Amino acid sequence: MGPEVMRTPIQRILLPTLPDDGLILDIGGGGEAIVSRIWRERVFAVDIQLNKIREAHIYPVGHTNWFLCDGGRLCFGNGVFSAVSLWFSLAYMRTWEKKREVIREAFRILSPNGVLSLLAATIGGKYEKHILRVRFQLPDGTISETGYGLMGQQTQSLEETEEVLREIGFSVNQSEVYDYWFRIEAVKRN
Repeated sequence: MGPEVMRTPIQRILLPTLPDDGLILDIGGGGEAIVSRIWRERVFAVDIQLNKIREAHIYPVGHTNWFLCDGGRLCFGNGVFSAVSLWFSLAYMRTWEKKREVIREAFRILSPNGVLSLLAATIGGKYEKHILRVRFQLPDGTISETGYGLMGQQTQSLEETEEVLREIGFSVNQSEVYDYWFRIEAVKRN
């Protein structure tokens, strides 16, 4: 018998907005490259997997600055970015120790009043693998439908994530929870 897999129905997701100016860091930005496809030359995208960066290049993302690196050890200076996006990448980090490390780095590289935009799967820890199926509509009308094959045997919830954000120093501006995922907008306060 194979591993137990949780497959969600397709989730129609309205994409959040990001600040109108300044640089954006997209952590885990490979694969679908949604942030790079929308905000183009303002985006610096990092991914720990070269194959995901290559995969992103099937889309028109040549204007994005790409970095192969670990989101927990970023090569950028303090306070450089006006926004950081973590769109469905947090669950690829199985432990809360690693998630905290990445969120701390996001806090460090954000400018004062910078925005952290987070979209994440709700994972209960009971399945070996978790497949979140999503459908996005980009501002230009393009439909992007994909599935995120996420590591199971971990927990990830709105409440846990908000607690870590506050512990690191973020103020949570908005949060919403849905059947299989959640969204958070947090701000770096001085």
